[in-house]
Amino acid sequence: MPKQKAPKTKQRKKATGQSFSASAMLVLLAVAGVWFMSSALILIIGLLPMFVAFFVDRSPRKTKAVTVGAMNIAGVTPFLMELWTTDHSMDKALTIILDPMAIIVIYSAAAVGYIIDWAVTLTVASFMYQRGMARKQAIEERQAELIKRWGEEVSGKLTLDHEGFPIDDSPETAESQGS
Repeated sequence: MPKQKAPKTKQRKKATGQSFSASAMLVLLAVAGVWFMSSALILIIGLLPMFVAFFVDRSPRKTKAVTVGAMNIAGVTPFLMELWTTDHSMDKALTIILDPMAIIVIYSAAAVGYIIDWAVTLTVASFMYQRGMARKQAIEERQAELIKRWGEEVSGKLTLDHEGFPIDDSPETAESQGS
């Protein structure tokens, strides 16, 4: 009689546990958003550049999102602190968000994050290019030394016969072989 496989309850429990914890986290986040609606309003509108950078950045480490996000949070923080230190009301949050200077400061901080990401990427790419060029030059110098020591056969530029010996294609050799 064939042995029956045991049901995979452990995997089902694990998947159910993960989906439950994700659902619980979303419910908790929704309750916190309603409870702290004025702070949530400033954060959602103020951190839009960070969310955009997160979805646009296709790199696995999301470096652009981290850089833009850090600067964007730095831009939002003073206005969030203003809300928390004065009356924590929806009217005050709307006053802050509708102030053009606040939006300019918050989004300018995010723009600085984009500039930092661009400058660092450009600097690193330039450094890596220079390093690659130096490595190429070192390889070419080593190759020239090997050709000088072992002859033109090691250069890889000569035509080889089926046994791996160089074929001499010079016109002088062709005339001497023809006679």
